[in-house]
Amino acid sequence: MATPYEKLYENLLPKFRSYEIPLMSTEEVKDYLHDFLIPAISRFHVCRKDLSDRDDIIQRFNVELSDIEIEILSNYLLIEYIDSEYVRTPSLLKVQLPSSDFKVFSPANFLDKLMAMHKTYVKENETLLSRYAWMGAKESGIKLGALSSKFSSFFLKI
Repeated sequence: MATPYEKLYENLLPKFRSYEIPLMSTEEVKDYLHDFLIPAISRFHVCRKDLSDRDDIIQRFNVELSDIEIEILSNYLLIEYIDSEYVRTPSLLKVQLPSSDFKVFSPANFLDKLMAMHKTYVKENETLLSRYAWMGAKESGIKLGALSSKFSSFFLKI
């Protein structure tokens, strides 16, 4: 069964606030978020499903993604959005406020908060990836503890 991109977008939209999204049509939102999909897919390189098996015209993956795969991929979409719209944006570094407002608003503080938020999302997604990897090992019948003890006994002999 296929997974439509819309399922990712539905999971993503409640996670961030954008003033532009409410002003866009549904198709514009899909097109906007699609720009972040390819970089997000490339970050999720450990996915057990073939994420390249997709149809961008009808906007769906030709494989069924699990809930955790959807969560991880939508988190990567969010990280790509933050990177693109805030972190890698030179205009953010330019002060565009009158001097009276500058006392209230600090661009450096704002950038620090954005970077902290970015690090939090990355860390949370790395935790999800670890859980995803453990689930895959468990499903495959791999006993990671037994594997590591074999390696440790091998290295003790050397």
